[in-house]
Amino acid sequence: MLENKVIAITGASGGVGAELCLKLAKKGAKLVIGSNDAVKMQILKDQLKNLNCDFLDTILDVTEENQVKSFIESAVKKYGKIDMLFNLAGLSIPGQISEFDLDKYDTTMDVNLKGTFLCSKHFVALHDAEEDGLIVNIGSMAAKRANGNAPLYCVAKASVNMFSKGLAIQCQAKNIRVTTVNPGGADTDFWGTRQVDRSKLMKAEDIADVLVFIGDNSDKVVIHEIDFEAFNK
Repeated sequence: MLENKVIAITGASGGVGAELCLKLAKKGAKLVIGSNDAVKMQILKDQLKNLNCDFLDTILDVTEENQVKSFIESAVKKYGKIDMLFNLAGLSIPGQISEFDLDKYDTTMDVNLKGTFLCSKHFVALHDAEEDGLIVNIGSMAAKRANGNAPLYCVAKASVNMFSKGLAIQCQAKNIRVTTVNPGGADTDFWGTRQVDRSKLMKAEDIADVLVFIGDNSDKVVIHEIDFEAFNK
């Protein structure tokens, strides 16, 4: 079902994003990849070329509307459509609220929430209602359980969850399904220099497998929300 589907992915060069791109490429999808990391993007592009994947790449800041608009429009211009959008771009900045700079607040909310909003906005605007569409937004189990190390990240991802619910209602008229994915922690560069027990985390490919399952599901079925995390005995 994914063969020849045109799939846009933000945060494409990140740990989960890159795994997702490679899995989709192996299934014959055409990819529209966006990332703000030029070095990691080049590595991903080389991997996709080795798989003979048809793709369009863009250095993308999801908080800048003009860039997002161009990202979506250039994909539609090349392929005639976009079937699916995976909003993977996100970040977490830990810290005590009493010491948290306003710039860090803005960055946390802008990348996680504004980026999801902008990409969804322009995908929906150019989507042909005669075609089946899918938006997958990345929340987090942190949206369900408060985390004292990064409370604003919890707020941002909880907001993504509620945004998705409202978006899903609006998008029914345009034949677009919306799914929110709330994964637990994964062993990726997401953590930066934070000390975490990575043995208790999922692998990036574990999350990518769930995302592929959603994309490969019947267009007659809508998966509203999926919560999952590492199974630690």
